Amino acid sequence: MAVPTDTLELAKLLIECDLPREHAETLAIKLSEKFAQAASEDDLSQQLAVERERSDARFEQQLAASNARFDATLQQMNARFDQRDAEMNARFDQRDAEMNARFAQIDARFAELEVKVYRAVAAGTALILAAISVWAAFG
Repeated sequence: MAVPTDTLELAKLLIECDLPREHAETLAIKLSEKFAQAASEDDLSQQLAVERERSDARFEQQLAASNARFDATLQQMNARFDQRDAEMNARFDQRDAEMNARFAQIDARFAELEVKVYRAVAAGTALILAAISVWAAFG
């Protein structure tokens, strides 16, 4: 909304201040034009509200962009964690299989040893029984 200006009254005031008439009239016209272009408080309030809405919209866009970047980074981190977790599980499974194979080898050796011990005990028992039989027969 423009600010109303009485150019004739303004020109008279300027002439009373000893400004030449042509200058006073030109200055009054130019000032009137500028005042006509000047915004009222309502216009400024409306412009401020529009700028506030634009600013809020830009903030919301930036917030959404930041949230999207955060979500993307979080997804990447989760993917990397899942990859590392899978790698660690694979390594653990490999080590577990190696340990089970070693225990199987040890179990096989103990089984072989156990057979040898049983054979030795059986042979010893046979010798003792043979010795008892010989002693009983000659004895």
